[in-house]
Amino acid sequence: MNRLLVCFVLFAITLPACSFNKTSPAGNTNQTAQTNNEPSPARPATTPPSSVPVEAGSLQPGQASGSYTAKGEVVELKYAYAGRAVRFGTESLIVLLTEKPIPPDAVAEEIKSTPMLEGEKLRGLEYVLDENSMWVRFHPGQYQESTSNKLKDYKVENDVVRGIDENDGSLTDGKYSRSVKFVAALTK
Repeated sequence: MNRLLVCFVLFAITLPACSFNKTSPAGNTNQTAQTNNEPSPARPATTPPSSVPVEAGSLQPGQASGSYTAKGEVVELKYAYAGRAVRFGTESLIVLLTEKPIPPDAVAEEIKSTPMLEGEKLRGLEYVLDENSMWVRFHPGQYQESTSNKLKDYKVENDVVRGIDENDGSLTDGKYSRSVKFVAALTK
């Protein structure tokens, strides 16, 4: 009787464990089926964006990938723009990452003074980069950070800016976090 009970318990434990390792017909594990190339839906705010590693090499100029969290709201970023403008009394490199495209005739003005981001017509991140520091502002929310840390894999070559920014939001108790990569052509 005890032997039968032990076998039953082992069977009961083993059966559910086997079901956790199912693979899809294509052989991929733990992926949701998607029938188009649309980006995956926003992650819940409880999942910090920095939990997903990113590489800037797979993007084309004008593209961004990743998201930021602002006060529990996750915003997926798809578009990247870069140019030079005066911030804090110095000409700096400006990078804008947005969820929606900026109209071509509005890009230069948006880099210069961010009227659409500040007017909450767009959501995104605004970066000011110089030799010694990085400043980033969340739109909307207007949360700002300034740091001496540089973007990961940051480089400017042939009028193309690329980089990766990962911040788990530890300074803000997770209210503001970001995990993004971008490649942006410098506007003239």
